[in-house]
Amino acid sequence: MRNPDSAAAKLNGLKLEGGWRVVRAIAQSPSATGGQFSNSYEVENEDGRHGFLKAFDFSRAFEPGRDTISELTSLLAGYMSERDILLHCKNRHHSKIVLPLDHGFTQVPNLGDQEGRVYYLILDMADGDIRSQVDVVKRLDTLSSVRALNDICLGLWQVHRDMIAHQDVKPSNVLVYKETADFRVTDFGCASRRGVVAPRDQLRFPGDNTYAPPEAMYGELDSDFVKRRIGCDLYMFGNIACFLFAGINVTANLMSHLAPQYHPGNWHGSYQLALPYLMNAFTATLEDLHHEIDEEVREVVLRMIQELCTPDVARRGHSRGIGRVSQYSLERYVSELDLLKRRVEIRARLKKTA
Repeated sequence: MRNPDSAAAKLNGLKLEGGWRVVRAIAQSPSATGGQFSNSYEVENEDGRHGFLKAFDFSRAFEPGRDTISELTSLLAGYMSERDILLHCKNRHHSKIVLPLDHGFTQVPNLGDQEGRVYYLILDMADGDIRSQVDVVKRLDTLSSVRALNDICLGLWQVHRDMIAHQDVKPSNVLVYKETADFRVTDFGCASRRGVVAPRDQLRFPGDNTYAPPEAMYGELDSDFVKRRIGCDLYMFGNIACFLFAGINVTANLMSHLAPQYHPGNWHGSYQLALPYLMNAFTATLEDLHHEIDEEVREVVLRMIQELCTPDVARRGHSRGIGRVSQYSLERYVSELDLLKRRVEIRARLKKTA
C-alpha cells in the first residue's frame, strides 16, 4: 500500500528543475492494481503544459529491520531501469509508447538528505486508461476497440524490435489520448531488456499475477529471452484483446474451466504434464468468447486470441510464423489489425450515410 507519510506523498506545490511545478496529487482508483510504490501528480511547466508525474516511493527502505543501503540500491536500480528504457523509446521515436517529458529528483523540505529525496518521471498526461473507460461505458464500441488493439500492437511491436519486453500489459497500462485519438502503452516498471540486468528479472513473473500467462503461474521459466519475455507479452496482448471485445480475463476464465487438482497451487507435476488439461480449459474459454465478440470482427479477433493466448508456448504466435525466427513477432498482427481497422472505419462511415 502507498505510504501517506513518505516523501513521495509530500510533493504538492513543490517547484522542480526544468520549470515544472507540482499542481495536485492524483488519487489512486480503489480498483487500481498497480502503482503501490509510487505516487501520482499533475504538474505544469512555465509554458502551461501539463504532465503526469510518477514519484517513486523509497520509504520502505527506512522501515525497521531493513538493510537501508541495500534496499535503496535496489529501488534506485528500478527507477533507473524504467527511466533508461523510456529514454531509449523516446530516442527511437516510438509513437505508441507514453514517452517521458522530463526526469530527475527533488528534495522534500524538512526531511533528511536520504529519506527526503524523491526520484520522478514526468510523462504525457492522458485522459484515462482503457480499464476506466470500460468501467464507465461498460464496453468500448467495436471501432474504438479495434483502434485500441491496433495501437497497442504497434507499441509492443516497436519495443519488441529492440528486445524490450513490457511484462505487465494490462488494461490499466494502456492510456487514452482523446485529442490525438490514440492509445499508448505505459508503465515499464516490470520491463526487461535483453542483455541488460533489470531488478525484477529474478522474479518468476514480474507483472500483475491477475493477468499472468499460465506457464509463469506453474513456474515454467524458459531460459530463452524471446520465449520467456516476449512470449509473455504476446499472451498478455491477447488477453487485452479478450478484455476489449468480450470483457473477459483469459487467465481467470482459464482457471474457472480447470479442475481444482490441476490449478497451479495444487499441481506438483511438470508443466508439460499439465498442458493437456490447460488446453482443454482453453478450448472451453474460446467457446465462451465466441458469442461475446462482435460478429463484424469475430473471425479475426478470436483467431488472434487463440494464437496469442494458447497455454502451449511452443505454438504461441501467428500461425504463419510457427517454428520460424519470426514466431514471436507481432509484425503480421500489426498489418492485419491495420487492415481490420480500415475495414471497420469504412463500414462505420457507410452506416452513417445510409
